[in-house]
Amino acid sequence: MNNHQSNKEKDEIIKGHEYDGIQEYDNPLPGWWLTTFYGTIIFAALYYVYYTFMGGPTLSQELEAEMKAVPAVQSASADSNMTEDTLAAKFGDQNTIAQGKTVYVAKCLPCHAENGGGLIGPNLTDNHWINGQGTRVGIFKVISTGVTDKGMPAWEQMLKPEELTAVAAFVYSLKGTNVSGGKPPQGQEYK
Repeated sequence: MNNHQSNKEKDEIIKGHEYDGIQEYDNPLPGWWLTTFYGTIIFAALYYVYYTFMGGPTLSQELEAEMKAVPAVQSASADSNMTEDTLAAKFGDQNTIAQGKTVYVAKCLPCHAENGGGLIGPNLTDNHWINGQGTRVGIFKVISTGVTDKGMPAWEQMLKPEELTAVAAFVYSLKGTNVSGGKPPQGQEYK
């Protein structure tokens, strides 16, 4: 019995211990945990070999490749090929103007009033323009890029390209309507 008792004590010492009344044994780790652990080791080794010995791109090379792609992305952006002629065709479509009014009411109304007469922002119904000279391209660019020093946000990140065109078409349709109760003219007069 003495031999059996000593083996039991030896097993307890090897397999576990007791601390503050808590018994802890040397249980194996779960299989999912071991798989994840060994998977990360394998991934790290492959990653190191690829980028160190197999010619994987460095951060500088990745940056250079991304910078070369920037002009292509910019040329594909909505306002890169906007001219008065291309916008004139879009601005004449009544469906585009109606869609623009919907976007205008949702986004622009708090600053420019429902009728475009101006609240915080300028009156859009007269022929005086602080920015953009009242041209189709000018209105489109002001809406797209904003005028941060005047509090006008850049909407190009918040609106889809077709929404930008539509709201610009609606604002252009307001030009020269001179609604009653609008703010007094600001900026230079352009017809």
